[in-house]
Amino acid sequence: MKPKKLLIFTLAFGTFSILNTEVGIVGILPVIAHHFGVSISDAGLLVSLFAIVIAISGPIMPVILSRFETKKILLLTLWIFVLANCLSAIASNFTIAIIARLIPAVFHPVYCSYALTLASSSVAPKDSPKAVSRVMIGVSSGMVLGTPIATIIANHLSYSAAMYFFALVSLLAVILNTIVLPKKTIKRSSGKRISLKSVIKKRSLWLSGAGTIAVETSLALVYSYISDYLSQVAHFNANQLSTALFAFGITSVLGNLIAGFGLGNFPQKFMILFPFVLGTIYVLDPLLSKNWILMLILVLVWGAVYGIGNNIQQYLISSAIPEALNLANGLFISLGNVGTTLGTTIGGILLGKWGVGTLPYGGVGVLVITLFIILLRNQIVTK
Repeated sequence: MKPKKLLIFTLAFGTFSILNTEVGIVGILPVIAHHFGVSISDAGLLVSLFAIVIAISGPIMPVILSRFETKKILLLTLWIFVLANCLSAIASNFTIAIIARLIPAVFHPVYCSYALTLASSSVAPKDSPKAVSRVMIGVSSGMVLGTPIATIIANHLSYSAAMYFFALVSLLAVILNTIVLPKKTIKRSSGKRISLKSVIKKRSLWLSGAGTIAVETSLALVYSYISDYLSQVAHFNANQLSTALFAFGITSVLGNLIAGFGLGNFPQKFMILFPFVLGTIYVLDPLLSKNWILMLILVLVWGAVYGIGNNIQQYLISSAIPEALNLANGLFISLGNVGTTLGTTIGGILLGKWGVGTLPYGGVGVLVITLFIILLRNQIVTK
């Protein structure tokens, strides 16, 4: 494997280990509730509080730590995940489990932000979206594999075994990062000090931030309840649902590769195309729901577009402030979590008042706003 490809793989695996810890716990909340003798809603705090901490630390921690050597910060972050997961495994009560969960959440944006920045900086500017998309595969893989693997381990062994699994994956990432990462940070910029005040004043940054939130909201609004939608509206049985969710995850990984090509060659047109494609999927959802084979094909496309959407969010921010990539990638992670919260909240309201079948229509509504923001943002960036 060529050095640059090995570097990208290492960063992708490190990102996978981080996301593995973040989302893997979702499927074992009932096991956690039973283990600590708490309610499911209380166990859910391990998910919601983790997301809140990420949203807060996202734009702050990568900038604060930027003065230190990149490799040391990345390894420190991974070691924190190793130790925190081990602490979670031996936690004697739920309070300790929460503390062990929140400590790595503070550093979550650090590794992901630095990994995206390092991948982007290791190649020529025109190849940056492609390199970033490869690292984003780690995000998709963590989301796809983390939950089912942790669920299997927790259900067949124990809660502690699942935590040790998270720790083991992070430890493997530590070893790989120690061997592969360069000692010195690769920088594309001239090395001049960036004025944070001048960066924050850029209109393109604010519109890009709004676009990032809107894109993630449009994705999360429906995807957060995809299991309910496919089982209640499309009437998928348990086996069909498992197949559909697995297929969604696989094609979401492929979507990263498509995004790398599109954002690298015709980024503005590619971003404008996104709301139309996802909107078409949402419109077709209820129309094809009576035929599970056609619905499964639609889910395959849906998964790819989901992966593309994640890359578009990162590109919106990073291309707005290329002179401050650590801040940009930290904001991407933070604002993405804001969008997830908005999407799940809006989706929950629609589901509660009018039923799960209304979710795609809510998604289309958000996509109209998303398209308007992207068009306005592109107009300002090209001036």
